Amino acid sequence: MKLRQFVLGSGLAAVMAFSCTQVFAADAAASATDATATASTQASTHAGATKKSIRAANRAFSRPIQKTISKTKGLEDTSITVFGNAKTGQVTLAGQVSSEDQDRLAVDTAKQAHGVTSVVSKLTLRQQGGG
Repeated sequence: MKLRQFVLGSGLAAVMAFSCTQVFAADAAASATDATATASTQASTHAGATKKSIRAANRAFSRPIQKTISKTKGLEDTSITVFGNAKTGQVTLAGQVSSEDQDRLAVDTAKQAHGVTSVVSKLTLRQQGGG
């Protein structure tokens, strides 16, 4: 009880209340700054392309190339998958072909497509025969 009377009587309570207010105010300002930084980071993520929209753009870029390859004479019976990067124009071909001629034909066909800057072939040669 004596401590309480001392604190109240000496004006120490006012000083403590004032100093605590500054600490809490500084804490609140720091929290507000953190919240603003978080909100701006989230806004910049949403302003840019999302992963979902990037994947959709890559599929839309790859689809016509895939169709062109599947309709090219000499490549109808191959299992070639096209992976494209719409931003860079890079195309990767994966799958199996029967000969190196089909590999070259697939690469040349992909290079002729609109927007393609480079083609990487990951095509493998299918074994002839069975057993």
